[in-house]
Amino acid sequence: MEEIEIEELKEQLLTAVEKRDRQKVIEIFDTVPNIDIAEAVEDVDDVKTLLYIFKVVNNEYAAEFFAELSSDQQELIINAFSDKELVDLINESYADDITDAIQQLPANIVNRVLKVCPKEMRNDVNKLLNYKEDTAGSVMTTEYIEMKEDVTVKDAIKFIREKGKDAETVYTIFVRDNKRTLTGTVDLDDLIFAKEDENLSDIMNRDFVSCNVNDDQEDVAKMFKRYDLTAMAVTNDENKIVGIITIDDVVDIMEEETSEDIARMAAISDMSDPYLKTPVYKLVLKCVPWIIALMILQVFSTLILSGFEAEISKFAILAVFTPLIMDAGGNSGGQTTTMIVRSLSLDEFDKKDYWKVAWKELRVAALIGGIVAVFAFGWLMFEMSVGIVDTSSIQLSDKIGLIHGELLIATLVASTLFVTMIISRMVGCSLPFLAKLVKLDPAVVCGPFTTTIVDIVSLITYFLIWTQILNPLFFNIYYS
Repeated sequence: MEEIEIEELKEQLLTAVEKRDRQKVIEIFDTVPNIDIAEAVEDVDDVKTLLYIFKVVNNEYAAEFFAELSSDQQELIINAFSDKELVDLINESYADDITDAIQQLPANIVNRVLKVCPKEMRNDVNKLLNYKEDTAGSVMTTEYIEMKEDVTVKDAIKFIREKGKDAETVYTIFVRDNKRTLTGTVDLDDLIFAKEDENLSDIMNRDFVSCNVNDDQEDVAKMFKRYDLTAMAVTNDENKIVGIITIDDVVDIMEEETSEDIARMAAISDMSDPYLKTPVYKLVLKCVPWIIALMILQVFSTLILSGFEAEISKFAILAVFTPLIMDAGGNSGGQTTTMIVRSLSLDEFDKKDYWKVAWKELRVAALIGGIVAVFAFGWLMFEMSVGIVDTSSIQLSDKIGLIHGELLIATLVASTLFVTMIISRMVGCSLPFLAKLVKLDPAVVCGPFTTTIVDIVSLITYFLIWTQILNPLFFNIYYS
């Protein structure tokens, strides 16, 4: 919803609560998605207001609404609920939603929730809590429809009508044998159009896709995309079904993984809470360690500049162009890193394709480097000719005049940029593959390291071209 609509919704809901207009509150929940209502009240911390909403709407809406609230609001509700009210809420909730909620809550709140949970729900929640974070087991739900192979279509439809409302999805039925081993799946449309006396084994899909409880959640999301799934079975090491993952879980996984990658490539610790709800001190703690670490890594750039201090002091114009060269290299390397990390994450190629990618990137880098170098040469000549860059510090030998000195300075920068473009893109291309090879997350490693390495290479190239070629041949500036 648009921001103005959210504000209007908030005003309508809070007005209805204030007037104790039960019918209006119910009407809002009947016509507006729960996630939009939760967004409308995201800054409401008055427990009486929240409690009134929960007492007016029916338990099904209340459970879905609870799952969308912030952890602080969920804690307020749990603390205010009686044990009976909490049990009613839990009974209408899915185990994975309850698990997601209590993972963010204090230990005493978690213990209370588990204490009042019905035995079956408590077992499911404990099972989910014990799976390693970011695995299929940690995000699966245990509310699904499973049937034996010998169940008839008629009985299957009857069962879905009786029990299907409590399941996460009825569009995919999971079929097992007598040992609970997963043997196939049946789509709801196939079930409806099948003959009533047929068994599920006659119509089930035997080429189904499943995942293991220990599979990484990001890999599971890729399988959903690859095979165009809406639900997938999660099995243990004995191929027995223990839960399912649905498409709404995958959307959450993709959002979480994307946020993590963006944060890591920007050298920020993971942001688990929305920005506006994150305290200032937490934002500081997420950023400061990386900034300090990158400052330490920049010691190499400092050493290079220190090593060429004599050249810079005698020929000050050299210092004018160092930011340009370092920024251009960092930007180019960053572009490449982003493209390669994205392609690796989408499985467009893998580690064995490095040389194909490197050869292609080398050609791209050479073309980009040539274009940038030509543009930089012309732009720098313009800057020096109109006085944007002061060239009065250029000291020349008797062989050349001032205009030729400006040409040589522009050549120095342009040639450095050409080399830098090639090296930066090759570094940006190679680091993600190297990170994959040593089993590190490319998004964590590549952003900061690409910039640092490219800065070092750019400075070395810049000063070597100056000290070894241009100065000895044309300028003859000597240092005591």
